[in-house]
Order: sequence, then C-alpha cells, then structure tokens
Amino acid sequence: MKIGIMGGNFDPPHIGHLIGAELALEKFALDFVLFIPFNIPVHRESTQTPAEKRLKMVKLAIKGNKRFKASDIEIKRGGKSYTIDTVRELQKIYKDAEFYIIIGTDQAEKFEEWKEYEELLKICNFIILTRGKYDEEKIKNIFGEKANMLKLELGVSSSEIRKRVKEGKTIKYMVPESVEKFIRREKLYL
Repeated sequence: MKIGIMGGNFDPPHIGHLIGAELALEKFALDFVLFIPFNIPVHRESTQTPAEKRLKMVKLAIKGNKRFKASDIEIKRGGKSYTIDTVRELQKIYKDAEFYIIIGTDQAEKFEEWKEYEELLKICNFIILTRGKYDEEKIKNIFGEKANMLKLELGVSSSEIRKRVKEGKTIKYMVPESVEKFIRREKLYL
C-alpha cells in the first residue's frame, strides 16, 4: 500500500492542496492521501484558527473524493506537531505501507530543520510540489534520490486567502465552496 501524507496548517485548505494531492495520487499511484492538520505548528506559536475548525474545513474540502482522508492524529496527540512522530504512529496503523510525504518547495528547503529529518529520509519517500522560485540544487542536495519533484504552479496560498477575507475580497474558486461557506459562517479571518 502506498499512502500520501499531506500535513499542514490548512488555515484554510485551498485548491493548491487539493490539486497537489490529486496530482501526487495519479503520478505516484498512491492508494490514498491523508490530510493531517497540525495541532500546533513547530515553527509558530499557534495558528489563527483552532485545530478542530481547521480539521472541519479539511473534511469539507475533501468530501466526495474517496481517495482523500482527513486524520486528527496530530490533534489527538496534542502539543507541537512533528512529522517523525506522526509517521511512527502511522507505521503502527498501516504496518506494510510505503509513505510518501507531500510538501511544497518552501518546506523542502527548510527540511534539515525538521526533527529527525535524517530518519524521515530513511523511512519515507517525498513528493515535492514545486511552485514559485526555489533552490532546486539545495533540495536535490538534501533529498538526493528521494526528491520526487511534481510541478504545481498555482498562485494561491492560505495566507493570501486569509488576507482577502479580511479585506472583504472574494475567495471564490480559491477554496471549495463548502469551505468558503464555513469561513463565512464562522467569521474566520476577519
């Protein structure tokens, strides 16, 4: 079994997350992708939106795609979210699975800052979604043969979406309609 792992703040989840996961499913013949919202991100003190609401938005965003699954594994564990801890838990659940961590180039360039990153390189595969400007040589030096690059050129980000909501601008088509309705109903990012 081949399982994709897409962790993140998902504050909010947007089409870039969904398209990247779908392309990874197709290109690397994954069985499914687990979307795992961070409980508390490692490099920030907190997120703007509580974890349970971010998980709800993920569930709304992936609804209807049988090969996308939401996981609350990091939320239940509590504390800061470290990928190595999550992978070790997932290895106990999916004993014979091969894991593919899906990350953007922004995180790939900082990968050496991750907890036990060398262990992750031994036990996981990596799908690196390329977007914008990035240091391809640096990424290849870090990941070596584990660097499976996948082009994703979309001009959308969670921070841009939050900014647009705050400014009263449209986010239509940037997030699934169900997520947009949830953001409006919960008065997020105002």
